[in-house]
Amino acid sequence: MYKLKPFYIMTIATILCAQSIFANTEQINQRIKSLPSELKPEFIDKTPISNLYTLSNIRGSVLIDASGRYLIYGDVIDLENMQNIADYNYQKHYAINPKQLPIANALKEVKGNGQRVLYVFADPDCPACQALQGILEDVNNITIYTFPMGLAHLHPTAIETSKNIWCSKNPINAWKTYLIDGVKPNKRGDSCQQPIDQNMEIIKKYRINLTPTIFNSNGHRIVGVPELESLEDFIDRTDY
Repeated sequence: MYKLKPFYIMTIATILCAQSIFANTEQINQRIKSLPSELKPEFIDKTPISNLYTLSNIRGSVLIDASGRYLIYGDVIDLENMQNIADYNYQKHYAINPKQLPIANALKEVKGNGQRVLYVFADPDCPACQALQGILEDVNNITIYTFPMGLAHLHPTAIETSKNIWCSKNPINAWKTYLIDGVKPNKRGDSCQQPIDQNMEIIKKYRINLTPTIFNSNGHRIVGVPELESLEDFIDRTDY
C-alpha cells in the first residue's frame, strides 16, 4: 500500500505563488508578473476530484481547489488504484525514460543483491546531497548509479571536485568519504578521462537544476532528501 508521506518539500513561497496563479483576478495576475520565474508553476492539471487541480513545477506538485482559496499540501490517494493524485500529475510532466541515461557516466555501487535500481544526480558540495548519501548507506539490495555534477553558480568548485573524485583510484569510496566525511580527493592527472562535462549537458536535457534529483527504475522523479522510509517506497514503486 502507498505510504501517505510526501516525497519532496515545496517552499512556502512556491505554494503561495501557485495559489495566486490559479486565482483568476487581475490584481493577482499583476502580482504574478513581478515574481521570479522559479516560484511559478509550469502546469495546472485537472484531477479526478471535481474542482480540484494540481499545480506543478520542477520541485513537485500541490493541490488547489477551483476557487483558488484552499491549498492542499500532502498526499491525496485514489483508493481505487492507490495513486497519489498530485504525484501522478507531477510524474506526467517530469518523469523520464531511465534507459536513455548513459550509465557509463555514473559511479556504480552494488549493494546486496543489487536488484533494485536508483539513479542519483548529485553535486558533491551540496549539503542536501551529502545528507542523502548518508541515508543511502542504509539502503540495501540496490544498484545505485550516481552521476557526479556540479551547480557552479552555488558551488564554484563542485565540478572540479567531481572530476577529481571520478579520477580517484577508488571513485565510489572517494565520493562517499568526501560527501560523508569531508575527505577531499587528490587532484586528478591531466591524462584522466572523465564524463563530468558530459553530465553537465545531461542535466540540461533533463532539466536537473536542483540537487539531489533522484529517479527510480520507472523514471519517476523526486527532488530533495526524502526520509529513509519514503525513499524505500519510492524505490519500490511500480504504479503508472
